[in-house]
Amino acid sequence: MTRSSAKPRLRALVPSLGVSDLHRSIAFYRQFFGFELVDSAEDAEGAPLWAWLRSGKAELMLQQLDPEAQITLDPALGHSWVLYLQPNNLGRTRGLLAAAGVEVSPVAATTYGARECFARDPDGYSLWLSVPGTGHGPEDEHEEG
Repeated sequence: MTRSSAKPRLRALVPSLGVSDLHRSIAFYRQFFGFELVDSAEDAEGAPLWAWLRSGKAELMLQQLDPEAQITLDPALGHSWVLYLQPNNLGRTRGLLAAAGVEVSPVAATTYGARECFARDPDGYSLWLSVPGTGHGPEDEHEEG
């Protein structure tokens, strides 16, 4: 097979979410999921426009939406997206979220062998926190204590 006929491959897939308050969203993802700022951009007046975050192998981009762009959708902004997150310690992450007043469901076992709980970020994006059952993910042999 020649190089030009090879199937295209992705090096990464990075979600980019529109948010109503970029600083608040960066703080949320840093505090609860260990994301660090990789890059960012501001407008001429210094107002934040965009941020690229990384935690381990996970990456996330956030972009500040203008008030005009924050239209009311049905479902509302954030309710049509789900971020599936695999924290290194599900119980601890859930506890940190709950202690900060974030509404988070109890951890429950699924029919497919995972342990999961659910929360929403400050803009209403659904967060599925999950530890896959053994054999369902590349790094699922154990959780860090």
